[in-house]
Amino acid sequence: MSEEHLVSAPSEQPGITMRSTGGSNKQALKVAGLTVLAALLIAGQAFTAYSVYNQSEKLSLLERRSDRLQELTIKARANRTPMKMAVPMRSFPLLVSADVSDKKVEDAPPTKAPLTRCQQEAAGLIPISLPSFKPKCDEQGAYTPEQCWQETHCWCVDKDGVPVPDSVVEGHAQCNAA
Repeated sequence: MSEEHLVSAPSEQPGITMRSTGGSNKQALKVAGLTVLAALLIAGQAFTAYSVYNQSEKLSLLERRSDRLQELTIKARANRTPMKMAVPMRSFPLLVSADVSDKKVEDAPPTKAPLTRCQQEAAGLIPISLPSFKPKCDEQGAYTPEQCWQETHCWCVDKDGVPVPDSVVEGHAQCNAA
Protein backbone atom coordinates (compact mmCIF):
# COMPACT_ATOMS: atom_id res chain seq x y z
CA MET A 1 0.00 0.00 0.00
CA SER A 2 1.22 3.37 -0.83
CA GLU A 3 0.98 6.19 1.56
CA GLU A 4 -0.78 9.30 0.49
CA HIS A 5 -0.55 12.44 2.40
CA LEU A 6 -3.70 13.75 3.71
CA VAL A 7 -2.46 17.23 3.57
CA SER A 8 -0.39 18.16 0.66
CA ALA A 9 2.38 20.62 0.75
CA PRO A 10 1.50 24.27 0.53
CA SER A 11 3.09 24.60 -2.82
CA GLU A 12 0.89 21.87 -4.20
CA GLN A 13 -2.43 23.37 -3.09
CA PRO A 14 -4.53 24.83 -5.87
CA GLY A 15 -5.01 28.51 -5.57
CA ILE A 16 -8.29 30.29 -5.82
CA THR A 17 -7.96 33.56 -7.47
CA MET A 18 -10.53 36.29 -7.15
CA ARG A 19 -11.08 38.66 -9.96
CA SER A 20 -11.43 42.23 -9.00
CA THR A 21 -13.36 43.28 -12.05
CA GLY A 22 -16.66 43.13 -10.11
CA GLY A 23 -18.79 43.90 -13.14
CA SER A 24 -20.29 40.46 -13.63
CA ASN A 25 -20.95 39.98 -9.88
CA LYS A 26 -22.79 43.27 -9.55
CA GLN A 27 -24.82 42.57 -12.63
CA ALA A 28 -25.75 39.11 -11.36
CA LEU A 29 -26.83 40.57 -8.00
CA LYS A 30 -28.98 43.17 -9.73
CA VAL A 31 -30.68 40.52 -11.89
CA ALA A 32 -31.25 38.29 -8.85
CA GLY A 33 -32.67 41.19 -6.84
CA LEU A 34 -35.06 42.23 -9.60
CA THR A 35 -36.13 38.61 -10.07
CA VAL A 36 -36.91 38.25 -6.36
CA LEU A 37 -38.80 41.59 -6.38
CA ALA A 38 -40.86 40.56 -9.43
CA ALA A 39 -41.62 37.19 -7.84
CA LEU A 40 -42.80 38.93 -4.64
CA LEU A 41 -45.02 41.32 -6.59
CA ILE A 42 -46.59 38.49 -8.58
CA ALA A 43 -47.09 36.45 -5.41
CA GLY A 44 -48.70 39.46 -3.68
CA GLN A 45 -51.11 39.98 -6.56
CA ALA A 46 -51.95 36.30 -6.63
CA PHE A 47 -52.62 36.33 -2.88
CA THR A 48 -54.82 39.42 -3.19
CA ALA A 49 -56.83 37.85 -6.03
CA TYR A 50 -57.19 34.63 -4.05
CA SER A 51 -58.39 36.55 -0.95
CA VAL A 52 -60.92 38.59 -2.92
CA TYR A 53 -62.19 35.47 -4.64
CA ASN A 54 -62.64 33.68 -1.31
CA GLN A 55 -64.35 36.73 0.20
CA SER A 56 -66.60 37.51 -2.79
CA GLU A 57 -69.60 35.78 -1.23
CA LYS A 58 -69.17 37.76 1.97
CA LEU A 59 -68.75 40.97 -0.02
CA SER A 60 -71.96 40.36 -1.97
CA LEU A 61 -73.77 39.62 1.32
CA LEU A 62 -72.50 42.92 2.74
CA GLU A 63 -73.66 44.76 -0.39
CA ARG A 64 -77.15 43.24 -0.10
CA ARG A 65 -77.33 44.18 3.59
CA SER A 66 -76.18 47.71 2.82
CA ASP A 67 -78.86 48.08 0.13
CA ARG A 68 -81.50 46.75 2.53
CA LEU A 69 -80.44 49.20 5.24
CA GLN A 70 -80.68 52.07 2.78
CA GLU A 71 -84.22 51.00 1.82
CA LEU A 72 -85.23 50.78 5.47
CA THR A 73 -83.75 54.20 6.19
CA ILE A 74 -85.70 55.76 3.32
CA LYS A 75 -88.93 54.10 4.48
CA ALA A 76 -88.32 55.17 8.08
CA ARG A 77 -87.86 58.78 7.01
CA ALA A 78 -91.08 58.67 5.03
CA ASN A 79 -93.09 57.16 7.91
CA ARG A 80 -91.62 59.35 10.64
CA THR A 81 -94.24 60.86 12.92
CA PRO A 82 -93.74 64.29 14.44
CA MET A 83 -92.09 64.27 17.82
CA LYS A 84 -93.40 66.12 20.81
CA MET A 85 -91.01 68.92 21.70
CA ALA A 86 -89.94 69.67 25.22
CA VAL A 87 -89.95 73.43 25.83
CA PRO A 88 -87.64 74.64 28.61
CA MET A 89 -89.59 76.58 31.19
CA ARG A 90 -87.05 79.41 31.33
CA SER A 91 -88.01 80.29 27.74
CA PHE A 92 -91.73 79.97 28.40
CA PRO A 93 -92.35 83.71 29.04
CA LEU A 94 -90.60 84.50 25.75
CA LEU A 95 -92.91 82.16 23.87
CA VAL A 96 -96.01 83.60 25.50
CA SER A 97 -95.07 87.20 24.84
CA ALA A 98 -93.94 86.67 21.24
CA ASP A 99 -95.70 88.89 18.74
CA VAL A 100 -97.62 86.83 16.20
CA SER A 101 -99.40 89.77 14.57
CA ASP A 102 -97.07 89.67 11.55
CA LYS A 103 -97.96 86.09 10.66
CA LYS A 104 -100.27 85.28 7.76
CA VAL A 105 -103.93 84.79 8.60
CA GLU A 106 -105.53 81.98 6.65
CA ASP A 107 -108.98 82.37 5.24
CA ALA A 108 -111.64 81.45 7.78
CA PRO A 109 -114.59 79.35 6.71
CA PRO A 110 -117.67 81.44 5.99
CA THR A 111 -119.82 81.93 9.11
CA LYS A 112 -122.64 84.21 10.14
CA ALA A 113 -120.40 86.52 12.19
CA PRO A 114 -116.69 87.05 11.65
CA LEU A 115 -114.48 85.22 14.10
CA THR A 116 -112.46 87.17 16.66
CA ARG A 117 -108.70 86.77 16.90
CA CYS A 118 -109.13 84.52 19.96
CA GLN A 119 -111.59 82.28 18.12
CA GLN A 120 -109.31 82.11 15.07
CA GLU A 121 -106.32 81.12 17.23
CA ALA A 122 -108.41 78.53 19.10
CA ALA A 123 -109.58 77.07 15.78
CA GLY A 124 -105.99 76.88 14.49
CA LEU A 125 -106.60 79.39 11.70
CA ILE A 126 -103.86 81.72 12.99
CA PRO A 127 -100.46 80.28 13.92
CA ILE A 128 -99.44 80.60 17.57
CA SER A 129 -95.82 80.74 18.76
CA LEU A 130 -96.40 78.30 21.65
CA PRO A 131 -96.63 74.66 20.50
CA SER A 132 -99.96 72.89 21.12
CA PHE A 133 -101.49 75.96 22.79
CA LYS A 134 -105.10 76.90 22.11
CA PRO A 135 -106.42 80.03 23.86
CA LYS A 136 -109.65 80.05 25.86
CA CYS A 137 -112.30 82.47 24.64
CA ASP A 138 -115.48 83.68 26.33
CA GLU A 139 -118.92 83.76 24.68
CA GLN A 140 -118.23 87.07 22.91
CA GLY A 141 -114.92 85.76 21.47
CA ALA A 142 -112.65 87.72 23.84
CA TYR A 143 -109.75 86.11 25.68
CA THR A 144 -110.56 84.80 29.15
CA PRO A 145 -108.35 86.43 31.84
CA GLU A 146 -106.53 83.14 32.59
CA GLN A 147 -104.79 81.22 29.82
CA CYS A 148 -103.10 77.84 30.42
CA TRP A 149 -100.67 75.70 28.48
CA GLN A 150 -101.23 71.95 28.95
CA GLU A 151 -102.97 72.74 32.26
CA THR A 152 -99.57 73.02 33.95
CA HIS A 153 -98.50 76.63 33.40
CA CYS A 154 -100.96 79.50 33.43
CA TRP A 155 -100.73 83.27 33.02
CA CYS A 156 -102.99 86.29 32.91
CA VAL A 157 -103.92 88.24 29.77
CA ASP A 158 -105.90 91.36 29.02
CA LYS A 159 -109.02 91.35 26.84
CA ASP A 160 -106.87 91.49 23.68
CA GLY A 161 -104.79 88.46 24.71
CA VAL A 162 -101.64 90.42 25.62
CA PRO A 163 -99.89 88.64 28.54
CA VAL A 164 -99.66 90.48 31.84
CA PRO A 165 -95.95 90.81 32.74
CA ASP A 166 -94.62 88.38 35.39
CA SER A 167 -97.91 86.46 35.63
CA VAL A 168 -96.66 83.03 34.46
CA VAL A 169 -96.99 80.45 37.26
CA GLU A 170 -97.15 76.69 37.61
CA GLY A 171 -100.76 75.74 38.22
CA HIS A 172 -103.65 78.20 38.07
CA ALA A 173 -102.94 81.92 37.95
CA GLN A 174 -104.89 84.36 40.11
CA CYS A 175 -106.17 86.73 37.47
CA ASN A 176 -108.55 89.52 38.45
CA ALA A 177 -111.09 89.96 35.71
CA ALA A 178 -110.97 93.64 34.82
